[in-house]
Amino acid sequence: MKKINTLLRFYFVSCVTALFCLILPGCGVFNTYQKNSNGYYERHYTCCGPEALAKAFRLVDQRAGVIYKRAPYSEAEISRRIQDNGIKSKEFLSLFNKEAICITWPSEIKEVAEQYGFEIITLKEFEKLDPEKDVAIVLVHSKIDNYHWLVFPIDDPQYYYGMNTKIDKIYLLKKNEQKR
Repeated sequence: MKKINTLLRFYFVSCVTALFCLILPGCGVFNTYQKNSNGYYERHYTCCGPEALAKAFRLVDQRAGVIYKRAPYSEAEISRRIQDNGIKSKEFLSLFNKEAICITWPSEIKEVAEQYGFEIITLKEFEKLDPEKDVAIVLVHSKIDNYHWLVFPIDDPQYYYGMNTKIDKIYLLKKNEQKR
């Protein structure tokens, strides 16, 4: 009798777990982004993190008078660096919402900027930024799941989502001459 109860309990827990996996993530389990033949999520190439980094890097160089024949900072290359540093947490979250593949964590912004020879200075106050001199990557949000990376002064981080815009992170970019 004890064996039957244990088997029934195991069967019940297995069924409930399987049901949760099918119902809670919606279509996430069946409708996720696929990796390309090189093992990268191409969807991440066009997400706000890699785009903001590329725009910010170009603006810092432009203000320093650096001119390139070919843009040295492609969103795809930046995205691949981000993905090379680890993407398991995003893959897990994408089971529940496939757009989670687009997440770029603040630590990834810092790490990739340093890999490209930039120094990141964290600021607490947006008002300290000077649009004539400074280039910053800013994380804003309006809802719990609505975050976006922007570039100051190209974008308008303070009012990106209108009056509901909240600024979470401000990363001032500076050239790190020793690494470049």
